[in-house]
Amino acid sequence: DVLAVSDSAGSAMADGSAVPGPRVVATDAVVVLVSARTKEAARDGVVLIALPVTAANDVAGASLSQAITLTFH
Repeated sequence: DVLAVSDSAGSAMADGSAVPGPRVVATDAVVVLVSARTKEAARDGVVLIALPVTAANDVAGASLSQAITLTFH
């Protein structure tokens, strides 16, 4: 699953205002590539995933304005 957190995500309160929280942007991603492990502590790993076009567009758009998290299960 690909999750995003933003100020407008989450459930609505009784007064109609939004409660910040995670929202699922895409599901059922397929892992295509995982970068090799390095000994450099400052270097992050990379995971490449494949998604249907619409879901890929949603994930790309979400990643432009907020952090996204990929969960594996």
